[in-house]
Amino acid sequence: MDMTNWQMVSGIASIVSAIAIVAGSVFVIFQLRQAAKDRYFAISSDLFEHWQSPDFQEDQLFLLHKLPACTWDQFIASGRGERAERALHRVGGFYDRVGHLVLTGLIRQTDILPTIGSDAIAVWQKVESLVQEARRRENTLLFLNYEAVLPNCLECVVPAAVTIANKPQLEQTPLAAPQPAETIVAPVDVVTLRGLVDRGEVQVLDVSREAHATRIKGAVRGDPNDLSGWTRAVTHDRPVVTYCT
Repeated sequence: MDMTNWQMVSGIASIVSAIAIVAGSVFVIFQLRQAAKDRYFAISSDLFEHWQSPDFQEDQLFLLHKLPACTWDQFIASGRGERAERALHRVGGFYDRVGHLVLTGLIRQTDILPTIGSDAIAVWQKVESLVQEARRRENTLLFLNYEAVLPNCLECVVPAAVTIANKPQLEQTPLAAPQPAETIVAPVDVVTLRGLVDRGEVQVLDVSREAHATRIKGAVRGDPNDLSGWTRAVTHDRPVVTYCT
């Protein structure tokens, strides 16, 4: 074989090798993306399966409807290791796990919080005082991710970026999920909102996650990591318009 033919064969071999490398890289990328999708699906499916399980729902309903108002000492005295403590750690631990996954970007909040967010808010309202006392007495890190994800839950529960809710619902269950029979929820366009604000007919509540986000003039804001802070941020003499960015 002369030198010219050898160079031609060598060139063809280099091209074939380059094509094989590119094809292999594309295949690997495809496999990695598919693996990431499969992993994401597995995580989200596991969360929903756990949330829908009878044991979890029973413990959550116990916290929502049967847990007596009490101090941490009374809670412990009523039976350490009994139903109430098990329900607190099972339900609180689940929402804490969800908070970690959402806040670290391992799962998109829009894929899970619209379904479970209202329950997470309602449970926190029942157990917040116990959790705060437990942090002072036993575990300073108890359910921190759960508490931190509550503003995200609120964003996903509110069906539009700007909504208006009536006064009675705020007084009865502040920040609870909107209930069709008790709350009027509707989108408000910018022109209508400006008129309502100028006439003093509504109060604007900023529920965005970023404190430095652009705010509507006159809007009030609570501490996004303190659920009770939202209720202290507004008065109950007017309907409230909430907005997020």
